[in-house]
Amino acid sequence: MRVDRQTLAAHRAAILDQAARLFRRRGLNGVGIAEISRAAGLTHGAFYGHYPSKAALAAEALGGSLLVAAERWRVRAARARAEGRDPLAELVGGYLTERHRDSLDDGCALAALGPEVARAEPPLPEALRAGVQAMAGVLEDEIARAHPALPQSTCRDASLAMLAAMNGGLILARALAADPERSRASLSAAAALALRAVPSA
Repeated sequence: MRVDRQTLAAHRAAILDQAARLFRRRGLNGVGIAEISRAAGLTHGAFYGHYPSKAALAAEALGGSLLVAAERWRVRAARARAEGRDPLAELVGGYLTERHRDSLDDGCALAALGPEVARAEPPLPEALRAGVQAMAGVLEDEIARAHPALPQSTCRDASLAMLAAMNGGLILARALAADPERSRASLSAAAALALRAVPSA
């Protein structure tokens, strides 16, 4: 039976959504095509009408989720600025929370999958690189806005340092979740480190 375009688009969106959640929860190698298809309400065979492989799906799911995260950061930063709050502190504080630490299914894909993707074959590393560039770009723009006298290269380096501190802090906090005190300390220490990455001028 022929499926109309609207239904095909809905099926593809369901596959992407479920794949992103399952990958973040269990890792790229911890979930297969059949399980993703079932979670999306589709047959295993229907999957291949949308993606040639699990790697292709993972690249789109990972890259897409990071780009969406970057856009949410832009909106959050703009709102903070409009309300007289520090956009960078708002982004750091919103990322390094206990709630985010505990939200594997819909948390940051970079923290959940970054180390695994670094060892993967194309097109996954390219998708990760594009997503990291988008997220760091938001931080870089905010640093440049707050410190217009800084050279672009300094803003870029500071944004990468911030993102590294934020991402690493979240990973460490998750690894230490069985020790709540040290896990919380990891979040607060990483937040302080991320904000210190921004040069004063």
